[in-house]
Amino acid sequence: MAHTTDTHMFDSHLTIIEGAIADALAKAHLPPELAEPIAYTLDGGGKRLRPLLTVLAAEACGASPHRAAPLAAAIEILHNFTLVHDDIMDRSPLRRGKPTVYVRWDESTAILAGDTMMGIAYRLLSEHYDAETCRQLVAEFSAAFIEICIGQAEDIAFRYRPSVAMSDYTEMIARKTARLFATATASGAIVAGASDRTSQALRRFGHGLGMAFQIQDDVLDLFGEPQFGKQRGQDLREGKKTFIVLSLADRCSSARALLERYMHGEPIASDADIERIATLCRQCGVLEEAQTTIDSYLDDAIAAIRRELPPSPARDLLVAAAEKNRTRTL
Repeated sequence: MAHTTDTHMFDSHLTIIEGAIADALAKAHLPPELAEPIAYTLDGGGKRLRPLLTVLAAEACGASPHRAAPLAAAIEILHNFTLVHDDIMDRSPLRRGKPTVYVRWDESTAILAGDTMMGIAYRLLSEHYDAETCRQLVAEFSAAFIEICIGQAEDIAFRYRPSVAMSDYTEMIARKTARLFATATASGAIVAGASDRTSQALRRFGHGLGMAFQIQDDVLDLFGEPQFGKQRGQDLREGKKTFIVLSLADRCSSARALLERYMHGEPIASDADIERIATLCRQCGVLEEAQTTIDSYLDDAIAAIRRELPPSPARDLLVAAAEKNRTRTL
């Protein structure tokens, strides 16, 4: 399994996570029709950020990385399941620079592969943890899964709703994106047997990091390097109401005519219009507003664990993971 990281500070933890994912897939004994698209998805160059947060959260609470590894694998498999299905709904041709599963195979294969991944994720919980820990983890996973689906439904509905406020957007990404980050860190606390207060601090950390991550993703969709792995302006081509679009509509009167039909559900397909929006974002302070918002979420996340968790190498690595996302380009 491949992973992407621009330093070596997390490599020992990532090695443990990769081993747990590979072991889970091997034990599933899948036919090639499912094994191949699932392996393709999980070996697609993901950053493994969510499972890394799980292992580090557990370690910061006193558990060994190996105890948290099956849980971390389940988190990553669950995350990739959502991506496989999201790509079908969004008609996204690329994911991490590669054809998406439904493009590489077909929609039926992608749906079945995603469903199988969900089953593998839940089985990891029941196979590796005692009954009470498993109960708590299943409750956490199930609640997160429902919220992720609600967030995805809202994301789709917003494309055809002309009046979407920034508060609507932040509530949506809290469900669609930040909820799984929060589950990743809170679940790490669960397997470590941490107190409720510590668990809530880690949940707040995951939430803040997840919010910052999604806003940064919105920025990178339009301003990221080619290695970001998506077609430039893919969100605009899909008609999404992102931080970029909502901030630009609010801040820049000269953009409103360009965005009028977009806000009523008509995607932007023209490369020239996408470039015009990028130019207006630079001129109207949208990038500065996005960075200020990202910094605020990350500052809050880091403060939460510094208040409640004792100093440790694992806590330092959690902070480092958050700081890496302050200015990421991929």
